[in-house]
Amino acid sequence: MQSEESVKANQRRIREIMTDSKIDVGMIDQFPQPALALDYDGAVLAWNRKLEEITGVRAQEVVGKGGYEHALALFGERRPTLINTVLGQDAPAGEYYRNLTRTGESIFAESCTPLANGRVMACTAAPLYGSTGKRIGAIETFWDITEKRAAENELRRSEEMIRTMIDSLPDIFFTITYDGTFLQFSWKEAPKAGINPGDLIGKTPHALLPPPEAEFLIAAAQQVIDTGQIVSQKRTFRWHGKDCAFQMMLHPQHDASGRIVAATGVARDVTDHLQYERTVQETCQASDLYLDLLGNDIYNTSMVAATVIEMLRERLTGEEQELAHRVKATIEQNINIIKNVELLNTLSQHRPSLGPVDLDRIIRDQVRRHPGIAVRYVGEGACMIWANQLVEHIIANLISNSIKYGGMNVEIEIAIQETEEIVTLSVADNGIGIPDHLKPNIFDRFTRNGGKKPGNRGLGLHIVKTLMGQYGGRVWAADRVPGSSGEGAAIKMIFQRC
Repeated sequence: MQSEESVKANQRRIREIMTDSKIDVGMIDQFPQPALALDYDGAVLAWNRKLEEITGVRAQEVVGKGGYEHALALFGERRPTLINTVLGQDAPAGEYYRNLTRTGESIFAESCTPLANGRVMACTAAPLYGSTGKRIGAIETFWDITEKRAAENELRRSEEMIRTMIDSLPDIFFTITYDGTFLQFSWKEAPKAGINPGDLIGKTPHALLPPPEAEFLIAAAQQVIDTGQIVSQKRTFRWHGKDCAFQMMLHPQHDASGRIVAATGVARDVTDHLQYERTVQETCQASDLYLDLLGNDIYNTSMVAATVIEMLRERLTGEEQELAHRVKATIEQNINIIKNVELLNTLSQHRPSLGPVDLDRIIRDQVRRHPGIAVRYVGEGACMIWANQLVEHIIANLISNSIKYGGMNVEIEIAIQETEEIVTLSVADNGIGIPDHLKPNIFDRFTRNGGKKPGNRGLGLHIVKTLMGQYGGRVWAADRVPGSSGEGAAIKMIFQRC
């Protein structure tokens, strides 16, 4: 810390220098940017108003003081700054400045440390000459680059984040020019394929891919650069001794003026997905073969057996006739299962078209197909709904389901309620009913692990739910007698009226 006598002596010497050199300190004070001047010994000659504004330090507090007093006011510590380098004194340590550039006797640099008030500055320091041409000190001016530094830091963070993402993903990232030269290439899995990404920079895709694929990539890049349109395509080819598949997508890359200068691409290895698709296709083919066998040979055999049993039943009496009837009923259940499997397969592969269907006629046809079963239905004539002929499987499955769980003596009641927009269908029986906690599951085919859910009743009700979904309707399970689940079940559906 300088003594008061030393400061006053420096101030007198500065006034003499300014007088002898005929330098107007007011000129520095009028600079549009913050500025200061030091004499040859490092004492402050001038500290203009702009510098007062950004530091909060008044000129009279520092003028005439040396010992890096200017640095203390600027940065909160006594140390050399850029202006001391011009004076030939101690140069500031390297960590204080960056982008240092010399032009003649001037030095430009960006400060790495902010001012005491948190602002970041760029500085220019140059010698200060008097009117006689004698060097009397140095001058330093400042520009606020706080926003610029913040933008640079944000850009750097974004680039680091992108780099981290690229390094963590298995995808190939690249930039390619119009003539097919790689400007950038990154692939996390490259070492496994014996590839060094750095070796590909400056080379064409021919150094990486089979000739047809290399030509495709160059042509795709040229298309993107010419049209500005994104190119996306899946490519399958033989590479490194095995069949490979890549999903490629190329985007235009623009320069600062908005001109397209290259194409940036991403390629994802979808080989495993391709193999999965092939496995699924082969499995479906095997499943179709099995269903054909089930739908033809087993179905035909079951129909012959049902016919023979019916002929035999007509010749029997008493308990033997009842036994034959039960055998026939069992065979007919098997036939119904085969039909349901075929129907479910059809529904999974196709979405049949919809149109007007007479629900009343469908119900009456199904009731006639179940002689000996107590089915009560009182219709009021044609009832047109938005569906297709597969709706007969809904009625057939619901009647069969009631018989299955209520026995041959079950009583079934079918009812229709119509409004202007919807038709509500109810199929109720006096069978064992459905407990409340099982109602949500009875339309589901399987659990996630392949087993049956509690309350699941096989394919029949699942087909009902599937068809109602295709019709844009709704289906749910209820009690025949509200609140009494043990007195029979009721399956209710809502159709769109037409």
